[in-house]
Amino acid sequence: MTPPLVRTRFAPSPSGFLHLGNARTALFAYLYARSKNGRFVLRIEDTDQERIVPESEASILQDLKWLKLNWDEGPDVGGPLGPYRCSERYPIYERELKRLQKVARVYRCFCTNDQLDQDRKLLASQKKIIKYVGRCLNLSEEESKRRAATEQFVWRMHIPDGEPVIVHDVIRDDVKMNREVLGDFVLARVTGIPVFLFANAIDDALQEMTHVIRGEDHLSNTFRQVLIYQALGFKTPVFAHLPMIGSEEGEKLSKRAGSLSIRQLREDGFIPAGIANYLALLGWSPGDTGQTGEKFTLQELSKLFDLDRVHKGRALFDFQKLRFLNQQHLNDISSDELAQLAPPRNENFRPHWKEALELVRHDAATLDELYKIEAFLNSPEYEKSNSAREILRGGNGVKAAQALKRGLELLQKALSENLPVETALKQSIQTAGKELGLKGKELFFPFRVALTGSETGPELVPLAKVLGPQAVQERLQQALQFSQRT
Repeated sequence: MTPPLVRTRFAPSPSGFLHLGNARTALFAYLYARSKNGRFVLRIEDTDQERIVPESEASILQDLKWLKLNWDEGPDVGGPLGPYRCSERYPIYERELKRLQKVARVYRCFCTNDQLDQDRKLLASQKKIIKYVGRCLNLSEEESKRRAATEQFVWRMHIPDGEPVIVHDVIRDDVKMNREVLGDFVLARVTGIPVFLFANAIDDALQEMTHVIRGEDHLSNTFRQVLIYQALGFKTPVFAHLPMIGSEEGEKLSKRAGSLSIRQLREDGFIPAGIANYLALLGWSPGDTGQTGEKFTLQELSKLFDLDRVHKGRALFDFQKLRFLNQQHLNDISSDELAQLAPPRNENFRPHWKEALELVRHDAATLDELYKIEAFLNSPEYEKSNSAREILRGGNGVKAAQALKRGLELLQKALSENLPVETALKQSIQTAGKELGLKGKELFFPFRVALTGSETGPELVPLAKVLGPQAVQERLQQALQFSQRT
């Protein structure tokens, strides 16, 4: 018999930006579906209208597409088991609620929030399990209907005594919970809008999810959802509750921490391949792949990923490792693509922008860090630089002036002979050093400061090619004048 096609889903709530925890959940669901040649589904959980943030759905879809986590079915592409937006599925929930009322004890609860709060406080003071006390459980159908005409209510599902509820989890093995702990839980409000755990279970069942991959913070919901599956005769999916992501100090990450959203990382110059690679290693290990290092493309991860290698323990967020992996993937990008991802902010730099980026890409971990080359493309301001003043006017200022003067003369001569500026500069520095008996820092630092305004920076010869012969001569002349100024 052919096993069922693997179907996974990602079901975000449009209540904010896509943050790292949710992005990792989406990634794991995507990778598992791809590793099994299955289907990855996107569903928008927008039943809680009060929490919806305008433009959030569009932002989430944009971030997922940017990460290249493309879905096979969803609100924008459709599919055979839609709709894929929960707010468009209310008739389905109403139908399933009526069906559940026929096979399980579902009743109206008229308890106010104040009553429920008082019950919780009393149970806490008595050191008892905090759950619904069942005040409305034994109302007659006649009284329930009569009160429903004038009072607000919710629908609750009664959980009778019995064997513990078992969740079969790929990561955590079998997890049990006694029924008495669960209490009679809410399914839907009087408006007909279902609560999350009910709608979520119905959608996963009717959209034929074979594997539900989500954070371990949803585990408490899963026990109640298993009871819904059983009552309605649905096949229970395979569950995989992912470990939470902790901060570098071991604390739980905040969902709304802007610095940990995919949008913020994107704005900070991280790229999809680097983020996906890092997120995959947050709570999962590839095992023996026959390769060294932890760098993997999305395609490689799609072949390697399996739920059996997801860890149980909390995964700690390591920003430096994210930067390291992002840099590894940046190094794979061609110079043409790199220039497109990080275009020049000054149009004057465009003619040699690709070559300029190559000067700094080797030690840039993000796209933003590539722009430090701009500091060297702009004309140096020697007066504002302590190192420039020390090297050009300090104890060795006379030697610096001599090196720059002779170097400039030799450079101009070489350029008049049509030598490329990078070749001309290299030869001029070497020849000036031999003639003046200078070497090491005494020789090279004046030229470095002259061209960059700093003791550190990109290699001078490639930089000279980017700057061009005119700019190189102008900078040497300005530095010479600065060194001779009293």
